[in-house]
Amino acid sequence: MTYAFTFDSSACPAGCKICQQACKDKNQLPVGVMWRRVIEVSGSESWTNNIFAYNLSLACNHCVHPKCAGVCPADAYIVRADGIVCIDSAKCMGCGYCSWACPYSAPQYNPEKGQMTKCDFCFDNIDAGLPPACVAACPMKAVLGFAEIDDGRRTIDDSQWLELWKIPASQHPFPLPNNSRTEPHLALKPHVAMNNLLKQKISNRAEIKPKKQKSEISLIVFTLLVQMAVGGFLSVQWLFTPLWNLVEYDARLLRFFPYLMIGICLALGVLFSFAHLGAKRNAWMALNHLRKSWLSREILFVGLFGAGWLVSAAPLSWQVLTIARLITSLFGIALIYSMAQVYRLRVMVTWNTWRTPISFFITALLLGQLLTLNVLIVESQITGINLFLFHGEIIIVALAAELWLTLSAKEKIHEMANRLRLGLIAAAMAGTGIMSVAPNLFGARIGLPIFLIVVIEEIIGRWLFYKALNEKIL
Repeated sequence: MTYAFTFDSSACPAGCKICQQACKDKNQLPVGVMWRRVIEVSGSESWTNNIFAYNLSLACNHCVHPKCAGVCPADAYIVRADGIVCIDSAKCMGCGYCSWACPYSAPQYNPEKGQMTKCDFCFDNIDAGLPPACVAACPMKAVLGFAEIDDGRRTIDDSQWLELWKIPASQHPFPLPNNSRTEPHLALKPHVAMNNLLKQKISNRAEIKPKKQKSEISLIVFTLLVQMAVGGFLSVQWLFTPLWNLVEYDARLLRFFPYLMIGICLALGVLFSFAHLGAKRNAWMALNHLRKSWLSREILFVGLFGAGWLVSAAPLSWQVLTIARLITSLFGIALIYSMAQVYRLRVMVTWNTWRTPISFFITALLLGQLLTLNVLIVESQITGINLFLFHGEIIIVALAAELWLTLSAKEKIHEMANRLRLGLIAAAMAGTGIMSVAPNLFGARIGLPIFLIVVIEEIIGRWLFYKALNEKIL
């Protein structure tokens, strides 16, 4: 036996929001956190009197396949035998990843607790034989309710109800997302306007849209610095290490300095990632869900890559270092792939594409190559030994690929920011071409400016990437 919410949209013309208020009152939720939201949908047809409006009271649907529980790196979600999905506050890190993955934006960040919170079906009431607070508060008792669903039949004895867990998301009424695969435990008796073919819109989006949990700046810095570290490590191994073998000079310091810069990038990235967590005390639980969560795997590979970096920078025999650096390079590639998979969420259409991993690998290649290039320029100036060997064709190809990805993207989130980014990419390509033609003349002068231009355009690109979160329907 499992539980499902029921809502008769045809009998809720007023949208009084008492259910929403009762939920906030019972759970003592702060301003901006609403576990239950009454969504107002409206629309009309131009030059006619065909105007319609209806309401939908929505909370966590305690899905058959809860995506929030599947992606949580700390494995903080509990799915009870009766289908109720809860969060274990003793495990939650407050990373917010579950909210990204949920098609209905049910998990919401509580800034007072620094953790994710969500509707728990008032399981304390259920266990005491009482209805959830929202159901009990509804003044029209037949509008919002809940039902016990037999595990064998999984049906409500009324042909007028849409049992959403039994029909594909493409048949779910607006504003429910049409690409969900979670099979929500929600039964609806649809309002007549739900089935019309006119354009529908959410009238109270500003009211029901979950408050922005926290700034994505820390995630922007984390992803770019870690990708720079991985790209720099690969660049050192396969592009620049042969140069030091040709130098008749004690190159131990020259070899170590790039590793030091890579380590600094990695350490700062991890620090910013840690700063993003709301409940830092639970950060040690991040590896609890390696079996399912890509975020948990990403964190694992960050640790493995960091350990490999330590060994690779140590004064060990050349044979040991060769093996260690090869393994660390593989860890780095796995890290970038895992990082991309974190964002391949079905509910985020603009992220769930082959462009995401391609873009992440291009960023790693660009930033890593330019970081190492500028380190070599500095070392050449300090030692007077010409270590400068510019691989401009690699950078130009990577920039061209990034330009193509940006131009061919179907959805443009922010037109002005996109244009600025395109201009910066073009400027970086022009500067790289100049360096390729006359590296000895211009390399030391414009190497750093090109690096900074690419960093700025990557920051803009990542900002646009996260801005797509605002386009999520619920």
